[in-house]
Amino acid sequence: MNDPIADSPGAATAQTDNPGVAAPSGGLLSGHILVTLIRREFWEHRVLWMAPLAVAALLLICAVPAHVNPNLSLQDEAQWLDSQHRAGVFGVAQWALTVPHFLVMVIVLNFYLLDCLNAERKDRSILFWKSLPVSDGATVGSKLLVGLVVVPFGVFLVALVTTLLFTAIWNTRAALGHAEAFVLWDTVTWLKVQALMLYGLVVSILWYAPLAAYLLLVSAWARRNVFLWATLPPLLAVIVERIAFGTHFVGGLIQYRTWGIWSALDLPLAGGHATMRVGNGNLVSLSRVFDDLNIGVLFTNIDLWLGVMVAAAFAFTATRIRRYRDEN
Repeated sequence: MNDPIADSPGAATAQTDNPGVAAPSGGLLSGHILVTLIRREFWEHRVLWMAPLAVAALLLICAVPAHVNPNLSLQDEAQWLDSQHRAGVFGVAQWALTVPHFLVMVIVLNFYLLDCLNAERKDRSILFWKSLPVSDGATVGSKLLVGLVVVPFGVFLVALVTTLLFTAIWNTRAALGHAEAFVLWDTVTWLKVQALMLYGLVVSILWYAPLAAYLLLVSAWARRNVFLWATLPPLLAVIVERIAFGTHFVGGLIQYRTWGIWSALDLPLAGGHATMRVGNGNLVSLSRVFDDLNIGVLFTNIDLWLGVMVAAAFAFTATRIRRYRDEN
């Protein structure tokens, strides 16, 4: 099979004039080369597309024999006649079906970002890729793009289709009398939940960009024991600061960069208009959360944009390391 990069204009000249050395890109990265670099990641790291499909398949298989008995009292059964309560349960069910997708995605992407630059040195495939007219910046950027954008949005689409199919299977079983008909289809609620999930995905991509770029930096720098080098520096920083100065600024910063954005967004997840009483507990209506959402809070958060700048600095450093790191 012909290699799209090797066949691109200027590749033959670069390889003839100076074999084994990457030629300058000579301008902006073309869409054709970018697509090829992204495809390369899915060729070399098949778990990126196999894991989401495996999760979807398992969820759909579980939809066939799954049985849920709500065990409602007479008072609770009366509440189910209320369309708002049914919409609330439907929204939470749709959200719950996406949780396995994103949990697996987080695990897969962490290992991918830690391994992608380190692995190409270990198997020496870096020698081949450096012989092509593709810059180190384009290579590192494509890996970060895959980890931060391509895979997350791909998983979102897979999760969206999975929720539709799961609900269709469940409602078909309910119509045949083989399942409880307590989750009925609600188009408006479904659209609001998907929009809320998409918003949360955008928030996560921007907020966790420094972490993704940090893992990529460690992957470019460490020769072995990549996981150890990724966890040891922040852990030592927390311990040394606590012992030497008695403070916990580093630990607070790590905690803030982990969960801080969700409190900063001030989502109405507890109490107030978005919570309704169901039986002995409270149920969050994701549809109402979407109605009360203030999208502008995200884009005015200075810490978010500072994190994006730090991510860019990490990615630039990873590019320089890849350029001058000895492959031996």
